[in-house]
Amino acid sequence: MGEIPAINKVKKFSTPDYEINYLDNGIPCYILKIDDPDIIKMEIIYDAGRIYEKYRALAKSTASLLKEGTSNMSSSKIAETIDYYGASISTGANMDTSVIQLYALGKYFDNLIPVIHEIVTEAVFPEDEIEKFKRRNIDSLKIELSKNEVLAYRHFTEKIFGKDHPYGYNTTKEDYLNISREKLLDHFHSFFIPDNMKIFLTGKIDKEKLDILNKTFGLIPVNTNDHKNKIIPVANSQTGKFKYENKRIHQTSIRIGKRLFNRTHPDYPGMYFLNTILGGYFGSRLSENIREDKGYTYGIYSTIDMMLKDGYFMISTDVGNEYLDNTLKEIYKEIDLLRTTPVSEEEMQLVKNYIKGNFLSMVNGPLHSINLIKTIQLSGLNNNFFPDFLREIDNIDTKQVMNFAKKYLDPDSFTEVLVGHNINA
Repeated sequence: MGEIPAINKVKKFSTPDYEINYLDNGIPCYILKIDDPDIIKMEIIYDAGRIYEKYRALAKSTASLLKEGTSNMSSSKIAETIDYYGASISTGANMDTSVIQLYALGKYFDNLIPVIHEIVTEAVFPEDEIEKFKRRNIDSLKIELSKNEVLAYRHFTEKIFGKDHPYGYNTTKEDYLNISREKLLDHFHSFFIPDNMKIFLTGKIDKEKLDILNKTFGLIPVNTNDHKNKIIPVANSQTGKFKYENKRIHQTSIRIGKRLFNRTHPDYPGMYFLNTILGGYFGSRLSENIREDKGYTYGIYSTIDMMLKDGYFMISTDVGNEYLDNTLKEIYKEIDLLRTTPVSEEEMQLVKNYIKGNFLSMVNGPLHSINLIKTIQLSGLNNNFFPDFLREIDNIDTKQVMNFAKKYLDPDSFTEVLVGHNINA
């Protein structure tokens, strides 16, 4: 292994202290207070992601169009107001949630909250903005579909979850064309409601600011949605090797992995540790062998991606066709070594220190710390989850690592996707 800088051991990790306040209508506010600087970050998060859609691409489309006009403000008026106060606002949706995010100076918080309130309660989705959104995203999709790495990821997730699963389907031009104002309003009124909403605040949050929230968001009428009982389709995973031709690019994108589980699974800490050894940091085995030693690629890594209801493990790299066979050979060699040969105590300790140091950086400053709090609250975890997780990391031994590798890194359980030119030759 290459020379890696020493990492100070983390003696103890604790979840950052935060407050929970409830507005009059029951909306929870998770607050991480700081005195300096005078910047406030507010995120309003709804259970309104892909897994709750009635139609494909509806979650993304709704979130993206939220700030494009309300009952009283045009999209340009919203943008001008946000800009006038030196703030920034963004909206988006992922697999599980939709979010509206505000960064602002604390002294302008009072001026901006009514605007944000109007966006999340009075969005009207103007037809002209919908058409512009469709054109932009269809044009963007056309460009994205020319890229090997995008195609490989799309094929991979479709194979491990299924083409009709919310975590597995791939958005198409037709999906955007099928978006209508009626569908957007239905999704908006069904999911952007107090029963479905959490507010995360970081900054100088005093009683006056909480009163402002309560006089706006706390007055939103309460109505309920049975979304929490929504049945998610069963994932239909396909294992095996799949090759796809892309004649535009003379490189091959490799994606290898499998469906796993979410953070609440008891094997999550062990799989996290195993993944870090294999390809989860700068000194990982895949990187040291295939990038540093062999020079087959500029980058190779493995990840475990956790969603609310599921998760997956994936190895990713892009190589010239002349290195494809050897790269695949070395990937599977490294996997086999983890399944058959004990990891040295030196490497075990190095990776433990890396993981603990990485977690310490996650609470280095309030804007990072709030992300940890969000993960706890959105995933239904308890406040001891991450300290307990790190204790398990600290106590894992070489035998357990090998057992996890045998259990989860069986090549027969993998989905291998290759996208490139002339790879069938």
